[in-house]
Amino acid sequence: MFFGLAMSMNSRIFFRCLVWWIFFSCFSGLISSAVVRLDSIEIYNTHEWITEPTVYFVCKGENMTVLPDVTKADTVYTFKGEESWQPLTELKSKKCKRCGFYEKDTFKSDDVFDEWEFCASDFKANGKYILFKEKELNVTFNCEECTSLPAEEEATRSGSVLKTV
Repeated sequence: MFFGLAMSMNSRIFFRCLVWWIFFSCFSGLISSAVVRLDSIEIYNTHEWITEPTVYFVCKGENMTVLPDVTKADTVYTFKGEESWQPLTELKSKKCKRCGFYEKDTFKSDDVFDEWEFCASDFKANGKYILFKEKELNVTFNCEECTSLPAEEEATRSGSVLKTV
């Protein structure tokens, strides 16, 4: 009797595990997300005349990430991905985000380096994505998990040039 009860419970547990495994295998794209890190950035000009610039990254509806090391124009800043302010954001499958790089302004609204629709499909097979905007900035992002996320339909760009690495 005890053996029959144990077998019955084990088969129920096995069945539940099987159902969950099938569900997550088939629908993992619905809840998948991937971490995006900043590899490098170069700004070509600053908009502040008196003080060092405060450059930050933000996606709509999220907290801003200040890049404390980025203080001079025409300097390439490279990062390990382990900095205290990393990762920059998280991209979910089939969902782009409106993101941008900005410079805090002392007297008026913040200056915009670039704003664009940031999508997991922007990343190439090697997990890299380069954003270039003439006279403003050149940025390399890294997201190894982004290439395995389902892609969203083509998003509009705001004058930025997407490069392959």
